[in-house]
Amino acid sequence: MQLRVTKLEAVMATVATREDLARLEVKLHQEISAIQRDVSGIRRDINRIHQAVNAQTWKILLTLIYTSTLLVSVTYYFAKNVG
Repeated sequence: MQLRVTKLEAVMATVATREDLARLEVKLHQEISAIQRDVSGIRRDINRIHQAVNAQTWKILLTLIYTSTLLVSVTYYFAKNVG
């Protein structure tokens, strides 16, 4: 019987109390909140990058369209007037 009591006393020293679990829960909640803030910041940054890439893509596309139109016009002019 004494051996069982000794084992229980040894285990009781390592068992987390309700207060320890409550502190751990609060700490985990704070960590999760911090992670959620970080994720929302990352999403905001990705959205800004997406908008910048989208704007740059349209600028490049319009430049290519204007350049190709200009080249076709110059070619037509030379074919019509030089030849």
